[in-house]
Amino acid sequence: MEKVTKNSNSETKHLPPPNHHDGNVKQLKECSSLYLSLQDCLVDSNRD
Repeated sequence: MEKVTKNSNSETKHLPPPNHHDGNVKQLKECSSLYLSLQDCLVDSNRD
């Protein structure tokens, strides 16, 4: 029985909770949006 418990524990350690993954994707989208906005701002300011 110990082997079954160890296997199930090791498998769950590799998979993050579903909400954690969704939060990371949301944060990544927000950061990429900010990055692109800053890049546009730099391009506009370099034109002057």
